[in-house]
Amino acid sequence: MRVRGSHPEFVRSPSEAADPQDRAEEFPDPGTRQAVSPRRDSFRGPAGHQGPHGPRGEIRSHRVRQVYARTSLGMRVLMRTRIPVPVAVLLVTLVVAVATLGPWSPLWGARPVIVGSTTTTQDTGLLDVLQEAYREQTGVPLRIVVAGTGAILQQGRSGDLDVLFTHDRDREIAFVGEGHGLWRRPVMYNDFVIVGPGLPNWPSPWTREELETNASAFLTVLFEHRSEITFVSRGDGSGTHSRELALWASAGVAVDGLTGGWYKETGAGQAETLRVAVELGAYTLCDEATWDRLAGAGTTGSLSVVVRDATRMRNQYGVIPINQTRHPQVDEAGGTAFAVWLTGLAGQAIIREYRVGGTSAFVPNADDLGA
Repeated sequence: MRVRGSHPEFVRSPSEAADPQDRAEEFPDPGTRQAVSPRRDSFRGPAGHQGPHGPRGEIRSHRVRQVYARTSLGMRVLMRTRIPVPVAVLLVTLVVAVATLGPWSPLWGARPVIVGSTTTTQDTGLLDVLQEAYREQTGVPLRIVVAGTGAILQQGRSGDLDVLFTHDRDREIAFVGEGHGLWRRPVMYNDFVIVGPGLPNWPSPWTREELETNASAFLTVLFEHRSEITFVSRGDGSGTHSRELALWASAGVAVDGLTGGWYKETGAGQAETLRVAVELGAYTLCDEATWDRLAGAGTTGSLSVVVRDATRMRNQYGVIPINQTRHPQVDEAGGTAFAVWLTGLAGQAIIREYRVGGTSAFVPNADDLGA
């Protein structure tokens, strides 16, 4: 059989075409079909060939065909198959289509847009909601890669992602300035909180109320009494870790002072770091939405929110589509479409309505271009 055009051509092998015995076997006389035993499966090779179960002349019910395929690339493929020729035509056509069009094509569905986001958006449950809503509204699937902001930015620099959804404004702006991103736009914010085993009655120049609303003052006192406490840090280069280091710096504590048995780094995400803090009865920095979700699940132990400081601990998120000129392999159109949707009416409405334990988890603020 020949299929003309751009499809593969299938032709019978020369030895088969010339052999009338083959024709007799492929189209047996109706009167002789009863004599063909389904258990006879000997190999029928070229003339004179002794197969594993008998000479070439032996009859079998499911003969092994030799099918030659010519693809559009000029390759000749010999297949020994029991598959009917029409099915073989279909299979090879699909192989050629994938080789020509790539693994993702409109013929079999849209390529997922690869979104790199943070563990905090995952731990709060927001990512799942956004992913489902985007597919429902646009028909385009999302593939989510979750890591700390530092790791996501690095994957963006490698061209492994189509769009970033992170929370470290300074590093995001630097990323765009390096040419890896097309632009950055704010998406939403919530607040960080310091959680721990309570606020000790240590002597200090600040009142209790001031310590509860001033992260710099609280960390100053905490560092002075570090031999009495444990602090758990993510230590993973994430946006949360970056903010923690900035808060220590505002308290007059340099990075090289964050050593010793009192200061422990998990190198893990927000939920895991909080779990370690619960086990150790330690202080840690956490975004409030993740805290609310885990507290609602009863997994925060005896810890409580110790410090809320809206001035110093605002947790701003931004979105950045990757620049295809810099990274030709990315889907710039797909990444940009998601970023526009996330900062548009539909995405902002979902963020506004999303709640954890009955409380709004994030405040959408895409219209605040200075955020």
